[in-house]
Amino acid sequence: MKKPLSVLQVLCRSAFAATCGLAAIAAAPQATQAAEDVNIAIISFSPYAPWYIIQEQGLAPDLNLNVQIIEDITAKNAGLASGTIHCMLNTLDSVVVARAADIPMQVIAVPAMSYGLDEMVVDQSITSVDDFPGRAYGADYAFLNHMWMLLTLKNAGFALDAAVHKVMLPQDSAAAFVSGVLDIDVNYKPFSSQSLSRAGSHVLKTSLTDRTWERGLISEAIACNTAWLEENPDTAKELLRAWFAAVDWWKTNPDEGNAIVATGLDWPIDDVKLTQYGAIMLTLDQNLGAYGIGDGVPVCASLPEGAPAPPSEPSGWGEILFGGKPDCEAGYLADTWDLFGQVYVDAGVMDSSAAAAQGLDASVLEALAADGLQNSLSNNQWIGRVGL
Repeated sequence: MKKPLSVLQVLCRSAFAATCGLAAIAAAPQATQAAEDVNIAIISFSPYAPWYIIQEQGLAPDLNLNVQIIEDITAKNAGLASGTIHCMLNTLDSVVVARAADIPMQVIAVPAMSYGLDEMVVDQSITSVDDFPGRAYGADYAFLNHMWMLLTLKNAGFALDAAVHKVMLPQDSAAAFVSGVLDIDVNYKPFSSQSLSRAGSHVLKTSLTDRTWERGLISEAIACNTAWLEENPDTAKELLRAWFAAVDWWKTNPDEGNAIVATGLDWPIDDVKLTQYGAIMLTLDQNLGAYGIGDGVPVCASLPEGAPAPPSEPSGWGEILFGGKPDCEAGYLADTWDLFGQVYVDAGVMDSSAAAAQGLDASVLEALAADGLQNSLSNNQWIGRVGL
């Protein structure tokens, strides 16, 4: 088994530093203050890219967004720790690992979650999860697909090491599955689609059919430096307001939004369509529902208009993994955070976990809710409706 992540590993594999100077804009007879700089780190992933819509549409005139694509999570963590990065987007389970390693960050919002983008592709001999023990699966280490498999095993009553984990990057896992090295590829599109080229292979389940979206079990996070949040509450509020305004605009203008995102990421537009076909971009109200703020309604009770219908059978996640709680309920996020921490500790990924109270900050969402913005930024259409 791979050793638990250490703080040194999290911080020191690589480093990132970005500095942006404030420019003074002169206006006679006195100078006015320039837009405030905010440094944001993302990976090249379309659900993380509404920042480009904010820039293109001028949705945050008081902010100067410096958006950096940084694929290495340890580099992003180093930037958050030093304060050179103010906020970043990453998978929720990865943020749980980083917070346990004392990276000073807190999750202020859930931007997106998987709704069919992630898939478990299996060989022809596997017909159910009951066939998983003793089989080899590929997934990156301490990443959302690893977590999904661990939750799957736990939900089925198996030990977390009942299946043999082969640590691989997504593209390598797909190649290994096609060549017959793996029995299961726990992956996401387009890599999981490549795995289906193996004769007899089939999709056993997806994040849509597995109803992982009920409790954000394959979920993203906007996380910000804790000191920055404390010192800049108004800036953080404006940043998150602009995010939800951009998501709302994208839902209203999916073709134009897809084009902006494709340009920003330097992606083919078809790749944006494919990714958004398997994702839900959460509204402000759905975020309030995730945190359990006011009358906010979670995604599981407010699926996007035009999205594929999920299977009618209950998932049972709440009964088995959450102590008998409902599969769908408001305020699920804290329990999901704590579950991720405990599962990664039990699996030997890390030595200890940080409680949800340390990792989640509801204050920015509460400030937006106090302004009633959930009523005006309420578009719940599915961006993936524009098709592939």
